Amino acid sequence: MALSSLEAESAPIRLHFFPGTRAARARWILEEIGVSYQLSIVDLRRGAHKRKDYLAVHPLGKVPALEIDNTIIFESLGICLYLADRFWEADLAPVPEDRKRRADYCAWMALSTGTLEPAIFEQVRAGKARARRIAPIDMGPALTPFDDVASYMERHLAGRPFLLGDQMTAADIMNGSMMAWAQEIGLLEGRETIRAWVADLKARPAYSRAIAESGRGK
Repeated sequence: MALSSLEAESAPIRLHFFPGTRAARARWILEEIGVSYQLSIVDLRRGAHKRKDYLAVHPLGKVPALEIDNTIIFESLGICLYLADRFWEADLAPVPEDRKRRADYCAWMALSTGTLEPAIFEQVRAGKARARRIAPIDMGPALTPFDDVASYMERHLAGRPFLLGDQMTAADIMNGSMMAWAQEIGLLEGRETIRAWVADLKARPAYSRAIAESGRGK
């Protein structure tokens, strides 16, 4: 879906993407913005990410990668940060002049990949270790337990529709995609506030176009 007032002024936007990966976050924010973009499927199953032509786009052979404004951006967090500021009219990021909300926004964006995502992966890794009947490695203070992160988010979301209050931002996209995955693997039992927030995010048309049609967004 395109909003003419938000169209990129340079070359067409191209998102290098594969379903069921973190690239879904980048597609979600593009859909929320409403800007036209081209979707280039990188078939990970057939090794397309290791081919010379794609390594010229992303030297590490990962998705997502976004071509925009005559440059290439890697990492779903970097892409969401850039797009939210680049298309400021979409109101997906507080303006720098709003220092308190901007500070909260930056913290939630960083938490999504620096704290929440590792905590979920640790739950997955520990579950696999238990299934193989081996003792999971104790990560000690290097890793925040998922229950601690979820409890903090539950308290914060109480009485708020979104992480920053009444306005959805890219922080909801980053953290919401992770919590949607956590729900799929059974980590949100009893977390009704988070579950309701995730349900509201999933009900958004942009989410449906970006993630429900293309697989799990991690």
